[in-house]
Amino acid sequence: MIHIKERMKPAFGDSGDRAKVRALPWALLSGILNSFFAVWTFGGSVFVLFLNELGLPKGRIGALLSLFPFCGLLALAFAPVAARLGRKRCFLWGYGLRNPVMALLLLLPWVTTRFGPAPAIGFLSAVIVVFAALRALAETAVYPWMQEFIPNRVRGRFTAWSAVACLVASAVALTVAGKALETARGLTGYFFLIGAGSALGFLGVLSHANVPGGAPMPRSPGDSHHLKNMAAALRDRNYVAYLGGMAGMTIGSAMLISFLPLYVRERIGFAAATVVRLDIVAMMAGALASLGWGGLADRVGSRPVLMPSCVLALLAPLGWLLLPASSPHIRPACVTLYFISGVAFNGVAIGAGRLLFNSVVPSEKNTAYTSIHYAWMGLTGGIAPLLAGGLLTAVGDLQIETPFLTGDGYTVMFTAALLFLAAGGLMYRRVRPDDRHTTRTAVRSFLATTQVRCAGWRE
Repeated sequence: MIHIKERMKPAFGDSGDRAKVRALPWALLSGILNSFFAVWTFGGSVFVLFLNELGLPKGRIGALLSLFPFCGLLALAFAPVAARLGRKRCFLWGYGLRNPVMALLLLLPWVTTRFGPAPAIGFLSAVIVVFAALRALAETAVYPWMQEFIPNRVRGRFTAWSAVACLVASAVALTVAGKALETARGLTGYFFLIGAGSALGFLGVLSHANVPGGAPMPRSPGDSHHLKNMAAALRDRNYVAYLGGMAGMTIGSAMLISFLPLYVRERIGFAAATVVRLDIVAMMAGALASLGWGGLADRVGSRPVLMPSCVLALLAPLGWLLLPASSPHIRPACVTLYFISGVAFNGVAIGAGRLLFNSVVPSEKNTAYTSIHYAWMGLTGGIAPLLAGGLLTAVGDLQIETPFLTGDGYTVMFTAALLFLAAGGLMYRRVRPDDRHTTRTAVRSFLATTQVRCAGWRE
């Protein structure tokens, strides 16, 4: 973390930015600890496998997963409240309370024994609803706060370093999770991970308390016109194009990721621990690629990172569509597809995130813009698991036999994910670049530089 801070420091001349850079390692540490919490509780294949182990049907699993993003709609009303109360305060309280709420799942065996399976499922759903609401309120506050405490000149590099650190932490967390699920019986391993993750998540909140900014903002005349400000934001064509691109990529990637662990478990026949380890491949691939993506974004702009990543992302669902489940090379093929997903989706996240804060969202209007952004992200992210779960429920017994393709209900889901990802990439093309370079000019500049260097070597 010291290395990161020292590399960023020379870029600034004013004390305000230097103070922000000095505090970035605390944000990085918070992200690392939160990665353990997310992986072990709600944010990946472990949670999907946990719900499947409880005996829930795919439609119910999709509905429960959708609760997390759907609660993002709370941002539309809460954003101005968070600004007045203090974005830092709202984030710390929301994230701080969500950890003990998640830990209530440790009572699930007692609730099942005492009251029966149906009340236990109701208890599980209630915990997820409260947790998701607290998470949404906290993240409504943190998005505009991030625009404040991360200086623009290092946003790409910090996002990349943060992605690397969090992905490595997630990979470690998944390694531990795989071992726990391999050695423990029944649900014991899952409950161990939930308890340990909740403790580490709370330590992450304490770390983030050292990040500056996010102070309460005095009420301004525009506060009473929050709806008008949001309506004005939706008239911004550049912003609407960004939201369209985000919708396509969010739905497509979430459809692909939500039920991929069950596909690998059910259709390919891998053990739960192996499924978890495949996630490590995607995370390590993302970590390796993120530093390159982030540095490139700061040098040539966000679009030259975003658009190639969108194209690369199409290879993931296309690969799953064409991969025969009975192939003798199924294991290396799965590793390759997870690797491609990690590189592509982290490139999309870095390019789109930098573009959002550096260009698309005006800093003086970030309350309205970021509240719509987070709510839209929640709505589209909530639709994805519902859509995927509904498709698998509706066409779960479907058998597709054509001269070109053999498949089942998962084939339909992968096809839908491919179409949404393609639509998202096309919408992102309409967003204005945040630098002098478009993707084409960046490629031309790279080729010209390479040609000059090659000519120099020949001489």
